[in-house]
This record gives sequence, C-alpha cells and structure tokens, in this order.
Amino acid sequence: MVKALVISDIHGNLEALKAVIEDAKGFDEIIVLGDLVDYGPSPAEVIDTLHQYSPKIVRGNHDHAVAFGVDCRCGEKTHWISVWFRENITLKLLTKKDKEYLASLPLEIKMNDLTAVHASPSNPLYAYVYPWITEEEVCNNMRGSLTLSPRKANECSAEGVYLIGHTHFQFYRVSSGAIIANPGSVGQPRDSDPRASYMLLDTEKGSFVYRRVKYDVEKTIEKIKGLGIKDPYLNALVYILRNGKVQ
Repeated sequence: MVKALVISDIHGNLEALKAVIEDAKGFDEIIVLGDLVDYGPSPAEVIDTLHQYSPKIVRGNHDHAVAFGVDCRCGEKTHWISVWFRENITLKLLTKKDKEYLASLPLEIKMNDLTAVHASPSNPLYAYVYPWITEEEVCNNMRGSLTLSPRKANECSAEGVYLIGHTHFQFYRVSSGAIIANPGSVGQPRDSDPRASYMLLDTEKGSFVYRRVKYDVEKTIEKIKGLGIKDPYLNALVYILRNGKVQ
C-alpha cells in the first residue's frame, strides 16, 4: 500500500460513494471504516460497487445491527430513524448473501503500524471519539491499543496510526503519541458540510489529505422518496443530506 483512499460511513448513499471514487483517482487501494448500510436507499449497490476494488473493510455498528439483528446503539438524535429505517427499508433491500457478507467483516484490521476500526480500538463498534474530546477521554476510548505510560499512571502513550470513523466528523489529531485520523462520512456528513467527505493516505510520504466533494444529493433524496418513506422519517433524512447536520 502506498496511496490509500480512506472512507467511512457510506450509509447506502451510492451517489456520494461514486463521486468520492471519481474525485480521488489514482489510489492503490480502498480502506473502508464501516457502516456501508442504513439511512440510505442503495445499500446493496454500495456493497457491489466496493467489491470491484477488493477493499479492506471493517464492520461498523450499522453493518453489525443489520447482520445480527441487534440494536445499532447509535446516537440519541438519530437512533429513532435508524431503527425504523433498518427494519422497514434496509433489511428488505439486502439479500441473505449481503447480510452474511456484513457479518463476515472484521472488527479491526492491522497493517504494520496502522490500525483501522470503525469506532475505537477499545470499543470497535460503539465508542464516539469526537475531535473535541479531552486527552483523558481519548486515552479511555483508545485503551487496549494505547499502553500506560511509565511516567504517569494516568497517562497513555502509543505509536502508530489509528484510522477511525463513526462520528461523521472529519479530523486529524496527534494524541498520546499516536495519530488518530477520521475521514468523515461519505454518505451522511454531520459536521455542517453536506459534501461527501474522504481522506487520501500516502504511507510512503506519511501524508494525510482531507477532501470534500459535491455529489447529486437530490438524486439520493429522490431514491429515498421512491421507497415510500413518510414523515417524520423522510423530513429528518432529507434535512441531514441537504444540510450536513442533524436537525
């Protein structure tokens, strides 16, 4: 691996995924940090599109919920949408083979000094590592990969790069000696920028390039409407897609 396209939280948004792949160009491989499905109208097509690139993919909490019939344990503001959408839309749009594929995805992938997970190394499916949390919170969320520092009992130290998603916020942070990089969300950005979000990682240069790209949001919305979704679910989903944030 030299140049990797790093993406996360596609959430069944095929238009956003295609726009990112087209915009990125010239990458050697794709690393996907989970949540291929839910909220979006094209979960099967997202899976099929990614298959063409033989990507490295970890399982997200929504992938896990679909595959195993459990709660996604996502944030309060969107949990009600997620439960309804998964039960009434996503599960009906995916084949048994699709669900088995999601179930087969690993929770963590290690590549030399690079670790890829959906949420955090200590809690791969459900932890929320936001860019604004304290060093102590980072340490607690990353515990299990970060080691206790011999200098101070309550400090953490680590080496390497940790690729995480889940929050739908794009950020880069050096914390306790480790690099933590989140590419943001492809299909459902929630950092007030509705453009699809991704990252290019050059392992030879050690560079992290963050990008945003416009995509056909209205086409995704029309697909959602075509599924017969009614308010309040339709209104909530449309608001997120058009505004890049939860209402």
